[in-house]
Amino acid sequence: MTESRPPRFHLPVALSAFAGLLGAGVVDALAVVVRGHQASFLEALALSVGLYGACGLIVAALLGWAVATALGAIPGGWRGLIEDAALDGRVSGLLLGATAGGLVLALGAGIGHKAFVAGMNSQTLVTIATAGLALIMALPATLALLASWRLLARLALRFVPRRPKLPRAGVVVLALTLLGLLAFVAALSRADWRVLDLGPLWAAGLALALGIAHGGFWHVSAAGQRLLRKLPTRILRPALAVVVGLLLLVGSHIKESSPTYAAINEGGLGLKFALKLARQATDRDGDGYSALFGGGDCDDTRADVYPGADDIPGDGIDQNCEGGDAPLPTPGAATAGDAKPTEPAQATKTGAFSGNILIIAIDATRADRLGVAGYGRPAGRSLTPNLDALARRGAYFRRVWAQAPNTPRSFPSFVTSLYPSEIAWQKKTFNYSPLLPSNHTFFEPLAAAGWKPIGIFSHFYFTPDRGISKGFAEWSDDGAKSIADSNKDIAAPRIVPRVLERLKKAAATKERFVLWTHLFEPHSSYMSHPEFPSTLSGVQGLEEKYDYEIAYDDQWIGKILQTLDETKLADSTAIVAFGDHGEAWGEHNRIYFHGQNLTEEQLRVPLIFAIPGRKPVVSDDEVGLIDVGPTLLDLLGIEPAAYLHGRSLLPAIDGGALPPRPIFAELLPSTATHDHHVVMVDRGKKIVHKVSERRFELFDLSADPGQMKNLAEEPAHKQLLDDLKARLLAHEEKRAP
Repeated sequence: MTESRPPRFHLPVALSAFAGLLGAGVVDALAVVVRGHQASFLEALALSVGLYGACGLIVAALLGWAVATALGAIPGGWRGLIEDAALDGRVSGLLLGATAGGLVLALGAGIGHKAFVAGMNSQTLVTIATAGLALIMALPATLALLASWRLLARLALRFVPRRPKLPRAGVVVLALTLLGLLAFVAALSRADWRVLDLGPLWAAGLALALGIAHGGFWHVSAAGQRLLRKLPTRILRPALAVVVGLLLLVGSHIKESSPTYAAINEGGLGLKFALKLARQATDRDGDGYSALFGGGDCDDTRADVYPGADDIPGDGIDQNCEGGDAPLPTPGAATAGDAKPTEPAQATKTGAFSGNILIIAIDATRADRLGVAGYGRPAGRSLTPNLDALARRGAYFRRVWAQAPNTPRSFPSFVTSLYPSEIAWQKKTFNYSPLLPSNHTFFEPLAAAGWKPIGIFSHFYFTPDRGISKGFAEWSDDGAKSIADSNKDIAAPRIVPRVLERLKKAAATKERFVLWTHLFEPHSSYMSHPEFPSTLSGVQGLEEKYDYEIAYDDQWIGKILQTLDETKLADSTAIVAFGDHGEAWGEHNRIYFHGQNLTEEQLRVPLIFAIPGRKPVVSDDEVGLIDVGPTLLDLLGIEPAAYLHGRSLLPAIDGGALPPRPIFAELLPSTATHDHHVVMVDRGKKIVHKVSERRFELFDLSADPGQMKNLAEEPAHKQLLDDLKARLLAHEEKRAP
């Protein structure tokens, strides 16, 4: 049956919204197949069209209802606006007044958030406070509407144009929409939009464009209207809804092992975001994982069973969904929780180094950014002459992995010599969770053996309540900024002078010390420095500024080294320099900065030990930052404590070779990211367990140092994958492999 009369206004709007989203889903499926790897077109189509189509049905219903309600509240509806100029003016004034009220609400909420909410750690309190701010600002927003709408109505009658088929209210709606889009673009430009994942926005823009095109053809053009009257729309519309439902059902049961999910992460537009929403909506037991849409939950009726859960050995339940219960530990085997404080340590090794220790950490510094690693800007001109000099006279480790891709996981791992999952956190899912007092640091036995641990920082993370200061005699974090302000902070000029003064004092008093400091500059919003003027723009400009931040910190490190020489401490002070994690520049899936995954660019860091009396050496042994603490204890002749899980690198520093040992790194779920990943590197092979996706990836770093070619699906590597998988799962389940 064909339609006998033109549709009402809200119906074309709803149908166009649905058509736009459906079309965007088809385009997104094509993008997954073209830009991703090993994707099944049928699977991508089922997921994309099913999810976009379902979203389209919801949006169409809500938008149609909103338009019908809005027009229904106006006497005569859309035609009343066209025929009654006075009514048109009043409605235009109300729209503009509502906008003024919205601006008042937004401004007040923004000020309140900055002043009160931004510093809260509890997400529950943040939610309550945000809702409270909205309620408080609702009154002045309403008053702004009531006070302004009559004046704005008069201004609209005078200045807003009116057309035979487009009333002033329509012009106002179009103008406000355009201004909103421009404001959004302006906000993105201030947030380094070039390195954000704009896939969902591109998908939304595409859906909008397709929806407008659909409405323009079918409901405005004469040809489209004639064709529409000939189509059996009352059959086609429900049929399309049924097709969307069937595709959604099929897509929801695609196994999580399908490579299509990886291809969606690589090449999709808004489909990754749509999958996230679908998994949240179908998480029956509230544990954060769904049994549908590749969510990986093997039992969606139990909140204690999900990928990455602690698998209780011997209880007959596969809590972590890895295909079986973890076996009971071997009798007598030690675990991280068995760690006990040791007796006061003493230097025990004859001929051990008896001088001082200076530890310099540089934030977000990639291993490949040092001049000794072959990097320069421009090519051939090193940005790090002082670090290069340290590397050339000390032990330079070229294959080093951080144990986490962000500061609040990496530094706790560094000081405790434990992997992040082994640390006792106050609340593991917090972005910046403090450590519980039950943890121990390698600075404790240093202090017990007679060295004075000193920490000098100026950064929001290094407050004493974090728990990483355990064992320190002195801990200073003077001048630290807030989390928000630290992103545009230049802290080295505050930190290094205090380090220099403390070194001069130590030289005068002849005290034996271990001093740790941290330079923050190569992080987040990179700042410009007169010494290193930036000449590029866009992503290249950001990367240039990142490089120059490293160069800037290298200059300050030079001041520290100069003071060691001037105070005669250089001959008795061993220096350790390293980066706490790396930084991504679009190498994988257009991801930038750090903290999102465990790729090489986010994990590989430089590590240098410059020890008086030791010959220069370059080591290609596979090591981790977890090994720094045990190395320093071994260097000083102190028996390593049982709770340290790293190993001493002293044999390599002395020119020997280290026995092969796997290196692990972990991305734990937190309020910043839901993802849970674990990797193991062993003799050039790297296995990646994307726990939250129940998927494994395999790379040969010897032939593929950039971690670009996944070998997990190749039959020739099945045995290797199975062997590495068993060992990685043993690490995750805290059992002997």
